[in-house]
Amino acid sequence: MAKSGFEQFLSESFKEGIYFRELRLSEREVVRLKSHFPLANVRRTSEVNDAYCKSWYEVNLLPVEKKSESLNSIREENMRLKRELETLKKMNMGKT
Repeated sequence: MAKSGFEQFLSESFKEGIYFRELRLSEREVVRLKSHFPLANVRRTSEVNDAYCKSWYEVNLLPVEKKSESLNSIREENMRLKRELETLKKMNMGKT
């Protein structure tokens, strides 16, 4: 079954271990994104300001549970960020 253009866009945006991105999306695309990733944290960071009626959103597919900032939650977030950084380094090394 072939992927739609938007599904392909999502696959490309979140490939190779990337879980956090800032994306320019329409309201309809936000709804579709949430249907594909129901646990994702999606936060608008700009107002609609173009002819395509799109805004910028921070999208986190693996949000940290909303709880008090305990030492363990900070360590878990630190480890997640380290893994993401290592993935990005590997991707950049493959391009050179």
